[in-house]
Amino acid sequence: MPYAHRADIHDADTHMMERPDWIAQFADADVRPYLAPFVDGRAEPLAVIEDAIQRFSRRTKDAALRAEDDAAFMSMRFKGWHGLGAFDADERVRANDLLGFKAHIVFPTSAFDQVVAAKSGPVFVGGVRALNRGLATFCSADKRMYGAGYLPLGVGPEQAEVLLEELIGAGFRIVLIDTVPPREGLSFTHRDYDRIWARIQDANLAVTLHVGVNGRWFNPVPSSLYNNGRERPAHVEGDAPRDALAYMSIHQEAQLFLAAMIFDGVLERFPRLRIGIVELGASWIISWMKHLDQAYRAFRRLQDLSELKLQPSEYVRRQMKVTPFAGEDIGWLLKSGAEDLLMFASDYPHHEGTDDPIGRYERTMTDIDEVQRAKFYAGNFRSFVAL
Repeated sequence: MPYAHRADIHDADTHMMERPDWIAQFADADVRPYLAPFVDGRAEPLAVIEDAIQRFSRRTKDAALRAEDDAAFMSMRFKGWHGLGAFDADERVRANDLLGFKAHIVFPTSAFDQVVAAKSGPVFVGGVRALNRGLATFCSADKRMYGAGYLPLGVGPEQAEVLLEELIGAGFRIVLIDTVPPREGLSFTHRDYDRIWARIQDANLAVTLHVGVNGRWFNPVPSSLYNNGRERPAHVEGDAPRDALAYMSIHQEAQLFLAAMIFDGVLERFPRLRIGIVELGASWIISWMKHLDQAYRAFRRLQDLSELKLQPSEYVRRQMKVTPFAGEDIGWLLKSGAEDLLMFASDYPHHEGTDDPIGRYERTMTDIDEVQRAKFYAGNFRSFVAL
């Protein structure tokens, strides 16, 4: 029996968990030697990964062990690299069957960190190409999987245009972008980037933001705030916030980027551009729309905002979707005006998705009608990806 509690669920946030040698298989020979070490070469996560690989190897030969792992696949014991189908595409098909969802957006994990750690521009671009080749190969095993190909806008509009054409040629329908331009670089809302946004729109691609994909130039929590005479929380491996204070800032760079896309007229010039905000929480979306409209009213006579033909919040409703975390109050969000904005997300096989994301969502949705539920679980995803 699948984990899904209803026939039509589309999942806007899943991941593959790459093996240490994975990206090298897809990298060009002149790039491969210069890729950063997987998980920075740290012994503890490498030992966890090796244990996961060995267990995977055993269950391919042992039907009883395979049945045991199938039965427990959503448990926290079998998340991360130990999750079914975490790094093996054929096994991921079985995991997708057990989940019972009709579609999955798939993001990379630690191989992405290898790419952005590149010491030179050519190695970075070569790593991006390897990452996207590998993700396309992984997702080709199951037509339910839609890989989010990485498009690093920070390389500049000319190089980004080349990489975008490669993504389109490889069949990607979703592009993952960074949100913070390099220091001294052009804003991604500069007119020089219009040809990128136009090509994305004309190719009918969806754009995603994702936690940890911000350009590496943004640190929302000043380190001095931790100089508080208390024990500093230990860092937990992954791109999730390491503590409650960092969690409060998880969405800030996305909010700034999206506000710039509105105030600088990009969403007015490209009305069919669709943007998904993934793994950045959703509780902020309603008050943020109010804040956008207030900013517009306060500054429209002090700066040129004449390109906007709509209220800022109307661009959000027309062109954006957002995924909540399991445990957020989905019922309150749906009743507060987010009915057409929210997309279901499991974060499988990441631990942040918990062992029962559906249950956590459902506990807050006791008085939500079927129309709203259908939009949350499937309809808004289909609108976002243009299925």
